[in-house]
Amino acid sequence: MKFLNSKLLLSSVFASAALFASVTHADDNKLQQAYKSTNVKGALINLCKDETAKGNKLSAAEVSKYCTCAVEADGKMTNAQKWEIQSAINAKKSTSSLAFVQQQNKNLQTCFGPQLTTKLKTLSEEAMKAAPAAKN
Repeated sequence: MKFLNSKLLLSSVFASAALFASVTHADDNKLQQAYKSTNVKGALINLCKDETAKGNKLSAAEVSKYCTCAVEADGKMTNAQKWEIQSAINAKKSTSSLAFVQQQNKNLQTCFGPQLTTKLKTLSEEAMKAAPAAKN
């Protein structure tokens, strides 16, 4: 069960990251503006808040906590780690076996706190259940 919970959280984190990436790619101008800011990290957090709030799944406080933790975690990842994740995805392998991903998962859970972690797991489970239905 612990493995399943870890995998669900990891899935929710990467799904959220993928969602954030796809949303920002949909509006590259906003992302470019964030990178032109004199406070890039703050601008990325604000962009994340704006885009994440559109889902209406998290409260304003949860959105703020989520975005702060997610941007902080992304900022700590090296290019080599990102390449390792992408390589695993391209090889259709689970990224959860990567040691740095497991550590980042623990760090994110600590940053999110138990309530937000639980809510993200629930949202991830709901999204996974809805995904097969959306294909039909």
